[in-house]
Amino acid sequence: MTVIGVDVGGTKILARFIDPETGAASGRVKVPTPKTGTADVLDAIAGVVDELDPDRTATHVGIGVPGLVDGEGVVARCPNITGWDSPVDVRGELTPRLDRVVVVGNDVNCGALAEHRIGAGKGVDDLLVVFVGTGVGGGLILDGKLRVGHRGLAGEIGHLTVVGDGRPCGCGEDGHLEAYAGKAGMEREARARAAAGERNALADLAGDSAIKSRHIEQALESGDSVAESIIDDAANALAMGIGNLATVLDLDRVVLGGGVVDKLGQPFLDQISQSAHFGGFGIEMCELVLAKRLDDAGVVGAAILAADAA
Repeated sequence: MTVIGVDVGGTKILARFIDPETGAASGRVKVPTPKTGTADVLDAIAGVVDELDPDRTATHVGIGVPGLVDGEGVVARCPNITGWDSPVDVRGELTPRLDRVVVVGNDVNCGALAEHRIGAGKGVDDLLVVFVGTGVGGGLILDGKLRVGHRGLAGEIGHLTVVGDGRPCGCGEDGHLEAYAGKAGMEREARARAAAGERNALADLAGDSAIKSRHIEQALESGDSVAESIIDDAANALAMGIGNLATVLDLDRVVLGGGVVDKLGQPFLDQISQSAHFGGFGIEMCELVLAKRLDDAGVVGAAILAADAA
């Protein structure tokens, strides 16, 4: 069975034909994500699908979006997409336009599904997949099935509180894991320290631009003490959150990926696993492994989500 997977991001929308059994991909249509409102984003999604498959050979389309998605395919909001700040019935809008079965899921959940079926979590029934990038997202597999929860929040490890009265998170709350381990949170801390007179390589390397994963790697290689401190905080926060979830859910394995983890690699995982802050019953609860860094994992996972609905 070949289905279409669509990955909707803050900067691009990508569609590919996917074999959900193997993850093999073919065809590729990519366009910039419109910044002119949700109607134009929906038009762009429909456009890439129609351009990829004008003959409508695929009967199912899976769409991964960077937002909170309920079981009916309604996306509450997408903070990374300009103008998407109110609920949109993506499945309801696109099903008649595409004249196919349309399934919509959170992009991190789609990535988790891909890792579970054909990636580093293959063969494991109880699994947490954590992606550490600009923010921290998570997808949860229990009894071999993706769990999204009543509100679509299952697996959202980034918004666990790991430090009481801690650093502000981008969501407006304090002390969340994302405030310590997400690149945006690291940048806020690095720039706050620089403003307080504690010059550091992270702020210097990025200049007026956003701090990238490569800047973190370079700052650590230079022996910058502020970067080391910020990464220590990130590793400890991840250890706290992962350990607690692994204990509560009795997880077999935790897969870590995303831009920050991909760049820092196994030494960062070792730092997490060796942290004295590891939550719950500790690292013996579960195995920590690197994601396989599947090409177009979000597209593959979206396609698997659609195939499961067949």
